[in-house]
Amino acid sequence: MKKFFVRIFWPSFFILLALSLALALWAGNPKQVGYREMACTFEERVPGCLDSVAEWKDGLAFFDSAYAVNGDALQSLKSLLWSYWNIEFAGAGEAAVTHDAVFPLRTLANRKGGCMGISWLALMVAEARHLPLTAVLLPGHVFLRYGHDDGRAQVGFAPKTVNLEPNRRGYSYTDEEYREKYKDGHWTGLEFKPLTARAFVGLAAFDQGNLFLESDPHRALTWYRLAEEFFPEYPGISVNQGIAKGKLPAAPLY
Repeated sequence: MKKFFVRIFWPSFFILLALSLALALWAGNPKQVGYREMACTFEERVPGCLDSVAEWKDGLAFFDSAYAVNGDALQSLKSLLWSYWNIEFAGAGEAAVTHDAVFPLRTLANRKGGCMGISWLALMVAEARHLPLTAVLLPGHVFLRYGHDDGRAQVGFAPKTVNLEPNRRGYSYTDEEYREKYKDGHWTGLEFKPLTARAFVGLAAFDQGNLFLESDPHRALTWYRLAEEFFPEYPGISVNQGIAKGKLPAAPLY
C-alpha cells in the first residue's frame, strides 16, 4: 500500500504543479506565481481550493469588517493573524520546517506554524486584499515587511515600512536588530531583499528537501529540483543537492 501511495502521490503532485504554473503563464507574466494557487498545489489540492476552506473565507470576512471599522489595513491584518486566527509559533528547529509548519493551509488548520507557514498565510491575505506585504530573507529565517519603501524616509517622519516578526505575533524588530540577532548565520547576499512569490515558494521547497535529506535523499532531490526551478539564485540548493547525491546508493557494477 505504501509503495502504491508513493507511485500515485508524486505524479499527482507534479500534475497539480504543472496546472498551477500553466495558470501563472496564461496570466501573461511567467515570473508571477500566486501565493494562493501555490498553497493549493503544495497541499495536493486542486487550483482554487480556497473557495472551499471555511476558515480562510471567514478570515477574509473578518479582515474586511475590521478594516471597515478602523480603516487600518496593517492593524486589521495583525488582528486577523494573531487574534482572530490566533496563529502560534510551532517552535524552533525541525518543528518549524515540517509540512504542517511550512504549508499555509495546514498552518491555518492547526493554528500553528513556522516563519514560512505564518508568512505564507499572511502573504495570501495580502495578495487577496492587495496589501503591500513582502517576505524578507535572513539566514535560516524570513520575516514580513509591510508598506512601500521609496527610499525617502526622513528623521522625524513615520517609517515607510514596518517589519513584522511572524514567530512573535507581529513584533516589529528594526533591520539593525535583525542584523545583530543573525550576525553569526550564513549570509548569502540575498538578505534584506524582498522575496518574489516565486522565490518564496522555492524556499519552501528547499525546506521540504531538507526534511528528507537524511532519510530519503531521492525525495530530497525531487524537492531541491523544484526549489531550483523557482529560486535558482539561492546557493544552499546546489550545496544540499550535492549532499543528497552523495547519500544515494552506488550504482551496481556489471
